[in-house]
Amino acid sequence: MKLGDFVDKERILLEIKGKKKEEVIEELASLFERTGVVKDKKRFVEKIKEREAIESTAIGDGIAIPHAKCEEVERLSIAIGRSKEGIDFNSLDGKPVYLIFMIAAPKEAKKEYLQVIAKIARLLHTKNCREKLLSASTVDDVLQVIDEFDRRVPKEVRVKTKDGRVIYKEG
Repeated sequence: MKLGDFVDKERILLEIKGKKKEEVIEELASLFERTGVVKDKKRFVEKIKEREAIESTAIGDGIAIPHAKCEEVERLSIAIGRSKEGIDFNSLDGKPVYLIFMIAAPKEAKKEYLQVIAKIARLLHTKNCREKLLSASTVDDVLQVIDEFDRRVPKEVRVKTKDGRVIYKEG
């Protein structure tokens, strides 16, 4: 599984217009709607906000990975947004978010959904990749960073539950 399989040029924004978390969620969800990934944007946004209410998906280092599974999603997909100024996303480290990778997944997605979240976290916590994504001049530059990452990492990533059980092993 490669992250690049779930990313499309039409779902990458190098400069997000939204200044607040809710605006950014709406803006990225619109990319899914426009590209036929999400049938009902309003319902998808509700699911994203429900997930954010449980715990912020801003995981530190200027990164947020908002995600939701719901029936309104046609296929597992990623939308990417970048903010030069930073957005208050209620981050775990209290710092602004600059890179947002939003994941839309069908309700029945399980292993692949967890794999995508794990791989995005790994990509964004790799300092070199994060810096390249922040300085990318074009959408093609963003896709190239993801492609290089996909070629370097294993096809599958181990995913552990909170209680430490491995639920998807590297092959």
